[in-house]
Amino acid sequence: MRSNARIVLLDVGGTFVKSSLGIAGQGAVEGTFETIPILSGGTAQEIEASFKEAVSLQVRRAQEAGHTVEAVCAALPGPFDYAQGVFMMKHKFASVYGRSFREILGDVIGPQVRLAFVHDVNGALLGALTADESFRKGNVAISTFGTGLGFAYAVDGVIQKSPTGSPAVNLWNAPYEGGILEDFVSRRAILRFYDQMGGVLQPGEDVKEIAAKARTGDMKAQEAFRTAARHYVCGARQTLENLGVRHLFFAGQIARSFDLMEEEIRKGLPEKVQISVLDDIQGTVLVGVTSL
Repeated sequence: MRSNARIVLLDVGGTFVKSSLGIAGQGAVEGTFETIPILSGGTAQEIEASFKEAVSLQVRRAQEAGHTVEAVCAALPGPFDYAQGVFMMKHKFASVYGRSFREILGDVIGPQVRLAFVHDVNGALLGALTADESFRKGNVAISTFGTGLGFAYAVDGVIQKSPTGSPAVNLWNAPYEGGILEDFVSRRAILRFYDQMGGVLQPGEDVKEIAAKARTGDMKAQEAFRTAARHYVCGARQTLENLGVRHLFFAGQIARSFDLMEEEIRKGLPEKVQISVLDDIQGTVLVGVTSL
């Protein structure tokens, strides 16, 4: 890549597209981070407009600084055809199902601009591996706690993928107590646990407020997080042992409250498993996609 070349980095969620300029293998360029709203349940025109705005903003920024955009690299949730860049989701971005990312961007980028894609959880793990080469030895994994439960793992620095490019092993849909593990380790699970324990939230309050209550001594709130942690350990331990995971990262919105779950998780996992928390999940993902 030429010295004046830049990459447009995208971290695509259900409500926002985070973007920045990046340099291959180095991460995001300071001062270029932007957040563009997107409606994953919106019309094709609305979704297209958000993606075009996110990319064109960064292309203009690069050009004004005398740089050339050589690639657009994006982290997205699945299902998605990561090799061909085609949307395959029906629960999100359903209105652009079957359409390619290049088609959606249209003339915002030229045909010479390379496109590359990665599953968002794989992207987070790739970012952690890129930031610290010591994690490129042995088996390393990541669990993301948020709206859902994400999981990915790498062997000697190589992200393990399914044929479509998604994580090779999932935890969210692992059979568990008559349902799936995500029913017990997720935003909705913590809200349910707190409610079942008699906790009361005001309209508009969410897991963030439960965490705040826990830190001010609300025992019901503390137990809601501990309960989710115990379920995670019970549902994930065998998979982690089977994969020989030596280092486990935690990330995501709920993982920002990892201190409320840490004791139960450390107690339930083998002592040989080292644990780290990725505080800046967006930054880590953007570092990861520069390596695509």
